[in-house]
Amino acid sequence: MGNPSIRAGLRPDRPRRPAVQVSLRLRAAIGPGIGGWTMRVAVIGAGILGASVGLYLREGGASVTLYDAGEGQATPGSFGWINASWGNDPAYRALRLASMDLWPALGAAFPGAGYRRCGGLLWDLPEADLRALEQETGDYGRIVDRAAAAAVEPGLRALPELAFHAPGEAQVEPQAAARLMAGAVERLRVEALEPGTGGVSLRTVDGTARFDAAVIAAGTASASLLEPLGLGLEMSAPVGHLAWSEPVAPVLRGLVMMPDMHLRQNAEGRIVLGEDFGGGDGSGDAEDTARDLLARAGERLGVTLALSRVTRAARPVPGDGRPALGALPLPGLYLALSHSGVTLAPLIGQALAAEILTGARDPLVARYAPDRVLYSA
Repeated sequence: MGNPSIRAGLRPDRPRRPAVQVSLRLRAAIGPGIGGWTMRVAVIGAGILGASVGLYLREGGASVTLYDAGEGQATPGSFGWINASWGNDPAYRALRLASMDLWPALGAAFPGAGYRRCGGLLWDLPEADLRALEQETGDYGRIVDRAAAAAVEPGLRALPELAFHAPGEAQVEPQAAARLMAGAVERLRVEALEPGTGGVSLRTVDGTARFDAAVIAAGTASASLLEPLGLGLEMSAPVGHLAWSEPVAPVLRGLVMMPDMHLRQNAEGRIVLGEDFGGGDGSGDAEDTARDLLARAGERLGVTLALSRVTRAARPVPGDGRPALGALPLPGLYLALSHSGVTLAPLIGQALAAEILTGARDPLVARYAPDRVLYSA
């Protein structure tokens, strides 16, 4: 049943979470319908987090219905950078590294997602911070000089004296990955949730459906679903833009993080770039900003870049900047909320599916329970 490569999860040389992994394997091996009962779970939001949660729930034997009305998703505006780079405390870095370990199996299961381990070259930090990053991250990456950076990215015309090279970083096409993982989606807006001891009722324009559990993975729309239930959610939602060029011949091998922009080239040959790793800051005219970025990038790559499109999305950031994952203080309801949805999607999907199906809480996500960003509304 299901996809063995997804269930296998971690590479054998880095066994991080045996208890949770065995639980999911066992559930998948037993299959749905054990004892005449199959858990029915609704997932609200079919962005990359909701799609991953739904995927792992199905692999674990649940009957899953995904709902998405196109509201609140950050996935269309995601840069698609899979990393455990700067700004991470040790626990959060371990979480990100563990999820990076899951991406190769997910990418192999869904080739159309565009997953590629391409490495990242970064110099958007002062030299002292680059050296501190090298010390903090161990074998994750190393400082390289200009000549070594040129060997990594020979297509770049302007390179710094020092940069940080992380060969294990990867890129993916977030929308394609979400679409492939999600499968069938009910394109309906969830109007209300009614949790109770016997399950969760979910109301749409088509009527009311009953589920054993429901996962809110609705990005910036999560707060509006929780408020009628008496729960407030501490969250910001900065808006970002990404510029997409028309296809050009290959000029970039991996991800590049410069002080004034971040860019990559996808399998179609399009240069994807923004003014920070999640996109631009959302201010000003989006198309003017995009054309300016493409012009500057084209000079550094020695190519002419024509604007194809601009994507814009609000990015859900929990109050303390860290993920909010797990059971809510209402029966049958769970939350999956994270700014770093692309990097963390596989681990969040696997860990939350295990929690819902088996009650096992992955130690790596234990500190990220939602209660720390909730308040009485």
